[in-house]
Parts: sequence; C-alpha cells; structure tokens
Amino acid sequence: MNYRKLWESTYGDIPKDDKGRSYEIHHKDGNRKNNELSNLMCVSLDEHYEIHSRQYIETGNMKDLAAARYLAGKLGKEADELRGYTIPLEQRKKISNKLKGIKHSKERIEAIKLGRKKGKQPTKEDIEARTAGIRRYYEEEYDRDSEFRKDVRRRISEAHKGKVLSESTKEKLARHNAKHSDEVVLEIDKMIKDGVRYRIISEKYDISQAQISQIKHRKTYKWLWK
Repeated sequence: MNYRKLWESTYGDIPKDDKGRSYEIHHKDGNRKNNELSNLMCVSLDEHYEIHSRQYIETGNMKDLAAARYLAGKLGKEADELRGYTIPLEQRKKISNKLKGIKHSKERIEAIKLGRKKGKQPTKEDIEARTAGIRRYYEEEYDRDSEFRKDVRRRISEAHKGKVLSESTKEKLARHNAKHSDEVVLEIDKMIKDGVRYRIISEKYDISQAQISQIKHRKTYKWLWK
C-alpha cells in the first residue's frame, strides 16, 4: 500500500498548512520501502526540508541532499537560500578530476597556451582546401561503397536465381522458427474449439490474437493439420 494511503487509513486525512500545501510523510530511517507505521512521521514541507537539510550536513548523505533540493523547489526557495549545500573543496576536486581526466601540471598548461599563441593560424585558403579534400574523400568512399553493395546484391541474386524451396525444406524452416511447441499449439486449438476467449488464450500463452486466428484457420503450424 502507498505510505500516504497507509497513514490516512490509520490516522485520517493528511493535514494542509495555511498556504494549502499538503503535509509530507517522512521515513525516519531513510528507507522509503519501510512503511511500518513506527517509521513514518507526518511533517510540514518546511519541517521536511529542515530534516533532510540537517541530515545532509551531519552525514553527507547524497540522498538527503537530493531530497532537500526537491523540497526546496516545492517551497520556492532560490539556490542561494539553501543552507548547508556547499560541496566540500576536496569533493569538488574529485568531481573535477573525474570529469576532466588526468590533470595537467601548471608547466604543461603554460606550454600549451604558449604553443597556441605561437602557432600558425590557418588561412581561409587552407580551410577551403581541407574542406574540399574531406568532401572529395567521402564522395569517393560513398561511390566505392555503393558499387560494392551493388556487386554483393548481384552475386546473391544470381546464386538464388531459379531456386525454389521444396515443401519439406519449408516445413523444416517453419518448425525451426516456430515460437511455440506442437503441444502448446494443440492446447490452444482445443481452447479455441471450447470457445475460450482469445484474450484469455493470449495472456496465458503470450501469443497475439492475430496468431490465434491463424492457428484457428490452419494458416500456421500446417504440419499439425495434415
């Protein structure tokens, strides 16, 4: 049962504050799946925000941070109004290093900056020549790929030209690709004859109603109807 409904079924309607905002149901142990009544507490939006804000400051639990930010949004608080949400400098460094990868030394950074300043800037002619070269390369690759595909299709077509599958081969392929076993299909056929609704058969055997209709009219699993 939903924990709000559980609270209401035991203690009555959840109250609202003077602004018409419904009170929150707080899980004392932080586990939203633990809906024991002893673990639930009915608090206002402001109280709920204060609880998670305080818990984040004390424990650093990111779930409390997420909950406090969500509740702050419901309260209409601005970002600079949130208290206790400054990420520690050490944590910032870890996040920064993870996002940026290996951090270069100051000497390396200065060398890169210096190289960019001294480097030759490409002229308009250089850019146009490189663009034309890239375009020409991909046009040639496209033509080459198209010719290759045409050749493959031609060879496949010639290899299969005039070939007709025998009935026995068709049956083998159909048996191999069949979704359901013969026993299941015979059970479905019996249920159809007994007047069981298609919806019930569909749910029981995970089969579409269109497939059931095909079985009924002997359009599939033909080896069973010989």
